Parts: sequence; C-alpha cells; structure tokens
Amino acid sequence: MITLTICTINVPGIASASAQEAKSLKIAMILWRGETRVEDGFRAYFADRDIPVDLQIFDIGRDLERIPDIISEIRKDPPDLVYTWGTGVTSRVAGKYDQVDPAQNITDLPVVFVMVSSPWKTSIAAPAGQTRPNVTGATHIAPLPAQIQAIRAYRPLTKLGVVYNSQEDNSISNVEDLQALGAEMGFEVLTAPLGQAEDPSPDDIGPAVSDLAKRGADILYIGPDNFIGTYRDVLTEAGFTNGLAAFSATELEVRDGQAMLGLVSRYELVGRLAASKVESILLDGVSPSNIPIETLERFSYLINFASARKLEMYPPLSLLDYAEIIK
Repeated sequence: MITLTICTINVPGIASASAQEAKSLKIAMILWRGETRVEDGFRAYFADRDIPVDLQIFDIGRDLERIPDIISEIRKDPPDLVYTWGTGVTSRVAGKYDQVDPAQNITDLPVVFVMVSSPWKTSIAAPAGQTRPNVTGATHIAPLPAQIQAIRAYRPLTKLGVVYNSQEDNSISNVEDLQALGAEMGFEVLTAPLGQAEDPSPDDIGPAVSDLAKRGADILYIGPDNFIGTYRDVLTEAGFTNGLAAFSATELEVRDGQAMLGLVSRYELVGRLAASKVESILLDGVSPSNIPIETLERFSYLINFASARKLEMYPPLSLLDYAEIIK
C-alpha cells in the first residue's frame, strides 16, 4: 500500500508580498523510507518565509516497484512540482537523461531531487555542457578527497574496506571513484560486493566484514548505499567484532548509528538547499535547466564517541577543535 499524507504549511504571521500573492505551492514528495531530517529542513525553509506549501507525501517504503502507481496517481491531479529522494527513486521518476520515456517518466513537471550521491555518474544529470529541461536538485556527498583526508586526520589509512550492494548504481559508481582516487592518494580499496548472484542479505554482511579484516583493512567505508544504510548496525557491529571502525559519508550512520566518524552534509541543510531551488522554479519562474545541481559548500566532521570508546580508538586532540562529538 502506498502511504499518502497531505499537509499544508502556512505559518501565521506577516507574509512577504510574494507569499501573499502566491497560491499554496503544491508539491508531490516521493520518499524512499518516509520523512527524514531532509524533509524537516525542506519544510522549515518555507515556514521561515511564510510561503504556503501543500505537500503530498508518497512513501514507497523502500519498494521501487510502487513508483509506476505513484506516477499514475500524480498524473490524475498534477502538482506544481515533484520532489524525489535518492538515486533509485529519482532514476525511476525522472529517468536517465538519455533514456527518458514520457510514458513512464515525469517529463512535463519540474523535478527537484535530494540525496542523489552521484547524479552525473548515474546519468540522472546530463553531462557537462548539457542540461535537462525539467530536472535539478541537491546532492549531499562531500568530495571524496576530503573524505579520505578526514579519515587520515583521525588515523593512518593504507587499505579502505568497502562492503556494498552491487545492485545499486550509486554504490558501484562510488566504489569506482574510490578506486581511481586510491591510485592518486596512495591507498588500496578492498571491496566486498554483495548481491552478485541474488538479492543481498543482511546475513552476508558479517562474513564480508570478517574477510576485509583478514585482508588488512584499516577502516570500513560506508558510502551512499541504501542496503548498507538499512543494515548499518549489522555492519558496525561486525566491525566491532573484528576491531574495525567505520567511516560514513552520510550523517545518519554516525548520528543515529554506530559509525565512528564521518564527513557529512547536515540533512536539514540539504533540504533547505533543495527548497531554495523549488522557490526559484515556482515563485521566480526560473527553468530547472538554468538552476545548477549543487552540494553544500561546508561539511560537518562528526565523531561518535561511544564507538570510539568501544574500539579504544580515541580521536587526536587536534580534531576536537572543530569536530562535533556525538555522545
């Protein structure tokens, strides 16, 4: 069953002239796993500006096969704009730039995405010099060199261990980029792909982590991977068993999970960035093709102190000057 929630944000107060004149913005939000802090930031952006927004929430519950029915539902009463969460959802809703099917993909409404880690590598974004007429968005991953530098600021790194779902395009792309970067920055990427013969199982994670430990991994890397994100505690517990800390490129695994450290975009700020693009499209009349796909300019260095204590891997004192400690 598709979960549909309709809510209107219209905070009392003195609205700006543009908000007074504008009708409520109707936005369909297609979400991977329900609302997150990204959506909190998205809502807050409009609330802070007294811009009325009618949000129709479609939660696919991690089941991409629900998307065709959602698109059919949206077409019965079209919104002003469609918001999509994650690579899988966005790829199904908007299509890849060179494989768009108007019968299956949304082509006649603006689409603003969030939490797409590699929009160019996964062909959601058009190549350099080209644009998509109805698609833009906010990505959330810090540049890979900065991530590696963040790990090395905590401890030495020569072998990076990655457990990932080989059926996710964004995960494959991330691993390929890490391998290319490893050649430049002097570290080896030890991979443990899951799901090569059949759908991955959480039971596969523990043995994969154990294998990486035996191969000499210095740390586990959690990239933008929906499967690993779902079973993040299984991964980090296996890491504890094998004496391996985990680094995460996304906030949730450190703040709400047990990854020891991460260089991340704050989810609320990603939502606000996406909301600013929606405002440009729906209130300022800017075409999505003229709005760049962007990430945040600044990232947060998070340390989960409980995990550091469990592994007896305490952070260097120099990191305490700027890291956020999660207790």
